[in-house]
Amino acid sequence: MKKILFSITVLVCFSISVLALENDTIKTIRLGQVDVYSPKETNLQNAPVSSTLLDAEKISQSQVFSIKDISGVVPNFYIPDYGSAMSCSPYVRGVGSRNSGQSIALYVDNVPYPEKSAFDFELYDLAQIEVLRGPQGTLYGRNSMGGIVNMYTLSPLNYQGTRVSLTAGNYGMMQAKASYYTKLGEKAGFSAGGYYGKQDGFYKNDFTSENVDVEKTGGARMKFAWTPLQTLKLEYATNFDYVDQGAFPYGLYNAESNTVASPNFNDASTYQRKTWNNSLSSKYFYKDMILTVSLSHQYFDDQMNIDQDFSPLSIFTLQQNQKQNMLNGEAVFKSVSTGNYNWLVGVNGYGQRIDITAPVSFREDGIRTILQPVFTKIGQAAGMTMTVKNPTLDIPGTYNTRRGGGAIFHQSTFENIWVEGLSLTLGARLDIEKVALDYNSSSYLDIEVKRGPIVMGTQRAEAELVGTADTTFVEFLPKAALKYEWDRMNFVYGSVSRGYKAGGFNIQMISDLISDKLQNTRPGAPAQETDVKQAVMYQPEQSWNYEAKNKNTFLDRKLRTSLTLFYMDIKGLQLTEFVASGAGRMLTNAGTAVSKGLEVSADMKISKELNAGLNYGYAHASFNNYTQVETLNGQPAEVDYSGKIVPYAPQQTANIYLNYVKTFENSFISQFYGNISYNGIGKIYWQESNETAQDFYSLVDVKLGVKKDAFGLELWGKNLLNTSYNAFYFESFGNKFFQQGKPLQFGARLTLEI
Repeated sequence: MKKILFSITVLVCFSISVLALENDTIKTIRLGQVDVYSPKETNLQNAPVSSTLLDAEKISQSQVFSIKDISGVVPNFYIPDYGSAMSCSPYVRGVGSRNSGQSIALYVDNVPYPEKSAFDFELYDLAQIEVLRGPQGTLYGRNSMGGIVNMYTLSPLNYQGTRVSLTAGNYGMMQAKASYYTKLGEKAGFSAGGYYGKQDGFYKNDFTSENVDVEKTGGARMKFAWTPLQTLKLEYATNFDYVDQGAFPYGLYNAESNTVASPNFNDASTYQRKTWNNSLSSKYFYKDMILTVSLSHQYFDDQMNIDQDFSPLSIFTLQQNQKQNMLNGEAVFKSVSTGNYNWLVGVNGYGQRIDITAPVSFREDGIRTILQPVFTKIGQAAGMTMTVKNPTLDIPGTYNTRRGGGAIFHQSTFENIWVEGLSLTLGARLDIEKVALDYNSSSYLDIEVKRGPIVMGTQRAEAELVGTADTTFVEFLPKAALKYEWDRMNFVYGSVSRGYKAGGFNIQMISDLISDKLQNTRPGAPAQETDVKQAVMYQPEQSWNYEAKNKNTFLDRKLRTSLTLFYMDIKGLQLTEFVASGAGRMLTNAGTAVSKGLEVSADMKISKELNAGLNYGYAHASFNNYTQVETLNGQPAEVDYSGKIVPYAPQQTANIYLNYVKTFENSFISQFYGNISYNGIGKIYWQESNETAQDFYSLVDVKLGVKKDAFGLELWGKNLLNTSYNAFYFESFGNKFFQQGKPLQFGARLTLEI
């Protein structure tokens, strides 16, 4: 019944959109309060790019408190719940990756966040969120194949006041936020804020009888803005965020009954992260041009512990600590002419270093059930008995990844060519990146050898991988768009652009290579040679994106709608595979793939107090040519996945909302407001074979609030129908596990704004 009702709703709204087409989400940007600027886009609402704009009001209505909350609100945008803040991997239009560099680039106040390990943080005091879908390589470079998320915070030059909020909810949820904005004279402004939150967790570990996913988060931010000249603006910003959580509440999946058990594992699974960002930017106006220069630094330090087998047995554990430092600098020179020609030119350079220690350990049960059977088989073939004497197999590893690169890019827009309203945009970017990996890992096994009852001795099998691997990537990223605009709010365009996601090295594979060498090295035999670079390297992912969009307004601009059609031709799709040993995962290039679909949006102002909207996305992403060697019945066999759906990317996303705001005069309340939203996501396949999937599911959120002058009270609820669904899939040692979605959450929020 739910699917029927949803299909009818989509068809009705789609019919409306065919009559009148517009941008995904239309909201007024109150420039009197918000200092929003992009050094690259002049007017995103009218640019030939598929985008969704969320202003502060829409962010609040949609209860967007983290980047994961954008899932479903933006068409064809989805982030799986990995079970920790460590990995935040957006999927857009079927494009994404769990393990490699992100497919979506994140910018906060025009400052890049280079690693998705730092994406999942608390959002507050946001002025606007922009989501650009489709490859944005020409202006933004690497790792923007799926698009861009731009977030802008309030500026103390344009907003002054104090904000405080206190939130409490079920599952022990508590949170406090506070911020202060002030002007320092006529030319400068300062802001500072912070937050702290905790939650008792949603899932209990049957082995410990304690909650798995207890979480504490906190952070602080500061911004200083100064306009020493009318033509010059300087801004410095710093922010610190931390998270401390129990993690990975995966439960064993029973395919026959289609049920997921409660988490049940014995070794600790936790995640801690500290992130510190600093940025300095300047904006200089000269005649009809703007020069924007920015310099940023990001440091993060995280630590993960994971029970890799997720069982009560002591089979396999992984500990990982990574420290990152990244410097990024960019200069963009842009025209702001009202004439028929506009341009921009820019240069970018960056350097990144990530130091990782990642010791893995086969525990007692891992030795008994995984390693010992291998040597038993080897010994039987040689007429001997071979026994592993190690109580555990520890594989320490240290890895240093260095990335550095630069780019030069240009874009020109020619207005009113041939006929009035017709414009042509051309752009290109040359991107060069060098990647190097230093690796150092070793281990040993002591093997007792018997021939009959006679002990022939104990021999040691050793394996060591030490060295450096490096490579260089060079990419040319063009773009062309043709747009016809018959007035400011009505246009149609077609575009073609190239996307690029950088290649690199699988450090996760090193420990598996060590384990493989130990298992295949006979005592006394010569050591095996391993081509580490060939084994751990993965190639770039590349795409061509073809897009057409129509945007219109009707009913005196009360109805605004849009329709976007897209086709992506993807080469070298980066996919995460679970290694044959079951002890980890690796990244591979999956031949070619195609993603095609549409995005429909509508926003209608029904009355002065009431408006409604729809955002719907459909993406059919499938392998075009992809074969892989799998172990079937104990023997390697080539499996053809051509035609299968790309895993982790939902085929549909839907968001339908109603928003009501009523203002009162001379009453005991100043304002009453309410919002109800429906989010639908699915179907999601979890493996390349498409054997396991999450069907389309629906989530309903609601918020009701009142304001009296500076004070406010909100009642909120998420997943009101308590829909049961699976949010993430994991395989380990032949078993399947799921991270289940969050259950019904509700609470209240007190606010003060003066």
